[in-house]
Amino acid sequence: MRQFDCINVEYFKSHELLLWKIKDTGMPNFCLKGLKEFKEFSAWVQDYFADPDRPLKFIVSASEHSGIYNMGGDLPFFLKNIRANNVDELRTYAHLCIDAIYNMYTSFGLPAITVALVEGNAYGGGFECALAHDFIIADERVKFCLPENKFNLFPGMGAYSFLSRKLGAVDADIILKNNKTFKARYLQSLGLVEELAEKDKAMISLYNFVNKLKERFNFEYHHLQCKKIVLPLVKEELLKITDLWVEACLQISAFDLRKMEILGNAQSRKVKVTI
Repeated sequence: MRQFDCINVEYFKSHELLLWKIKDTGMPNFCLKGLKEFKEFSAWVQDYFADPDRPLKFIVSASEHSGIYNMGGDLPFFLKNIRANNVDELRTYAHLCIDAIYNMYTSFGLPAITVALVEGNAYGGGFECALAHDFIIADERVKFCLPENKFNLFPGMGAYSFLSRKLGAVDADIILKNNKTFKARYLQSLGLVEELAEKDKAMISLYNFVNKLKERFNFEYHHLQCKKIVLPLVKEELLKITDLWVEACLQISAFDLRKMEILGNAQSRKVKVTI
């Protein structure tokens, strides 16, 4: 198996399952280095599992960070480039995010089902990342939120595209405009979270879930493809929205940038603050 700097990879042939985890090597967010490596990782997954001797039905994402799935965008990076009016850097970052999100949404171009195993809190882009998967299994203690509107921005890496298709426009707006964090159980009641896992038993829940899906994989996989045909999501839509996000970044005020800075400092401490 190939080794990566930001991602740990495990393949369980008996379960026909690939598990990739974000390494606990620094801040639990999407940094530029990690996004660039994820592009390499995505190409490797497509190539490695094209071999019929490596059967694959499930691609599962997780995190090695304790208590955190992902905190989303690299706010210090945003601050630096917004203040410098560096459109190219912001756009490069945003497009790499879309590359990653769309690879997850399309199962890396493979006939597989994707599962987000969320054992810790998922904020902003971390929530969007989870939404890009076919299913979410979440620890019952986990919280989700989209904090961008706290500093007068909108989540530009797929949130509305995924939520509007999964929930409808009205409920998507409620999630996007609400400043609250949402417990996993509440999102399960909306149908966004497929299953809840008890404390420290997420892997057991994953294996039980996968075993159930394997028995009816032909139905589940093709049913998911049917849904994606009826409510298609093309990469161009995501790119147009994230370009709009770049435009919006350059129009937020100094006051809102200060709010972003406060939240960015909280990221570095791996804690959540209320603005």
